[in-house]
Amino acid sequence: MKSTLLASLLFVTLAAEPLAPVAVWEGVPPAETLKPKPGSDPKGTVNPKTLGRTDVFTPEFVPWPAAKPNSPIVIICPGGGYGGLAEQHEGVTVAERLNALGCAAVVLKYRVPRRDPEKPWIVPVMDARKTVEIVRARAAEWNGNPAKVGILGFSAGGNLAARVAYSPAEEGSARPNFAVLVYPAYLFVKDEPASTLREGLDGVIPTPGSGKPVPAFFAHSADDKYPAEGSMALAAKLKSLGGTAEVHVWAKGGHGWGATDRCEAAKRWTDLLGVWMKEVSILTP
Repeated sequence: MKSTLLASLLFVTLAAEPLAPVAVWEGVPPAETLKPKPGSDPKGTVNPKTLGRTDVFTPEFVPWPAAKPNSPIVIICPGGGYGGLAEQHEGVTVAERLNALGCAAVVLKYRVPRRDPEKPWIVPVMDARKTVEIVRARAAEWNGNPAKVGILGFSAGGNLAARVAYSPAEEGSARPNFAVLVYPAYLFVKDEPASTLREGLDGVIPTPGSGKPVPAFFAHSADDKYPAEGSMALAAKLKSLGGTAEVHVWAKGGHGWGATDRCEAAKRWTDLLGVWMKEVSILTP
């Protein structure tokens, strides 16, 4: 009993608390095409039942500092089909798990809903790239290491993370040092197992000759409506370009499990992520 109590007190002492939000942009964000509803909060509206957020016009992120200095720091991109943000089970609880692994984290509230129905990732990619720049410049404030800045995304957020890490971009565009893609959506031209990866300027494949892709970790369910074959295909492409990738696919789980107890994938993926991060020298063993 005594040892259990001491362990609990130690966890409370080490557990991080989120800090005040940090604005992604000074002034009006670039390439904005929508206007908020009169009287609405430009930082978004939260559904009290689902805790999901939508109508974000002023993107920001919430830092969760690591317990120790010089830790990896991970930008979390919740999913939501580029229409909203599942910021609780794909944001807050993920930051808590990352803190437990020894990482700092920031939960990004990028702009939603879709500004472009055909290319909904355009302004979210701008928001996420700017966040990479800010986090790398200010990492030490949150006990992070600027040389170990990662990006982690779920579903549409996984698509966003893949684009920030790998898609063709202007020279000098901010890139993370590693990527974690959890049931990423829209990697394929069609959401079918036999489809192919999106290529070209609007694709998710690195430009040949642009350097070795950053390491990637994938987690997916075989029965996901967004096929796990997309994760496997992108991992294979990254490896063919000189990168490294680890893929975990569970037989069951469906889509959208995040950091919950809903299925084995939801329970185990962060533990496996921690092992991978140590194997590729992102986390110190």
